[in-house]
Amino acid sequence: MLILISIIMGILPMLVYALFIWWLDRWEKEPLHLIGAAFLWGFIPSAIFALIAQVILNIPVAAVIGEDNLAFELYSGSIIAPLTEEGIKGLAVLLIFIFFYKEFDSVMDGIVYGSLVGFGFAAIENILYFISASDDAAGLGCLIILRAFLFGLNHAFFTSLTGIGFALARYRRNILLKMILPLIGLSAAMMMHALHNAFATFGLYGLPFAFLSDWMGIIGVGIIALISLYNEGKWLKQYLADEVSLGTLTAQQAETASSFFRFGADFGSFFVNPIRWWRLSDFHHKCAELAYKKHQMAKMGNEFGNRSEIEKLRVKVSELSGQVER
Repeated sequence: MLILISIIMGILPMLVYALFIWWLDRWEKEPLHLIGAAFLWGFIPSAIFALIAQVILNIPVAAVIGEDNLAFELYSGSIIAPLTEEGIKGLAVLLIFIFFYKEFDSVMDGIVYGSLVGFGFAAIENILYFISASDDAAGLGCLIILRAFLFGLNHAFFTSLTGIGFALARYRRNILLKMILPLIGLSAAMMMHALHNAFATFGLYGLPFAFLSDWMGIIGVGIIALISLYNEGKWLKQYLADEVSLGTLTAQQAETASSFFRFGADFGSFFVNPIRWWRLSDFHHKCAELAYKKHQMAKMGNEFGNRSEIEKLRVKVSELSGQVER
């Protein structure tokens, strides 16, 4: 029974956190297949590769100084673990950035992809820790509180810093900055991970400091996410206002599509008319795509055929505009 609880409590909180991050990405949500792939990368490949790398890198140091001492714990936890785990988790963000470059529209997108990889990694790591403590119900309960709740956002926080680095590089024309910014993000992820592990190595004495440093960082990323969402809302208002003047959609539709709370209205319409709800959701999503594509055009020119994509989206938005008004 305790093993089942270990598995459920390892996965369920991480899925809830992931769902919240997905919800917070208000207007142009990332494709579900990429969201799922990011989570699964953290859950399976990252954990396997990180474990193998850590075993290999720990062997020579353990042979010299032994394993049962503070120096080795600090080396393994504060140097090797952050380097291997953040490096392998960051690889998922890199692959998405390379192969799905157009999906990086804002800093929020980097936070989303980095967080989802982190939640996947935290889920499998928590399962392993919880199962190892499953012979002691009280100890398991304390460990669940610590790892799933007090420090439950840690891996997502660390890797979100890598995601922010890639997102900041997205609209840079300078090649040097495009290379440096992701490395800065990755370095920040490793440093915060190392700081947490260093404090945690000292047990109860270090946990308050670990909690403070982690949550200050989490709050900082939260502020960055809110700033990104505010900027995205401004993009929608600006670029959809242009479409109103072109007759693509009405002023009321543009106002609703750019509202932070439009998903509440969309969901409410589901109970009245599911078909219209589907059309309305699709319409609002296409409006957001059109605005983001116009933002990409303004920042990067006609990369990957932005101009053609804008025209296609404009036609689609115009068609859906008439349908949802009926």
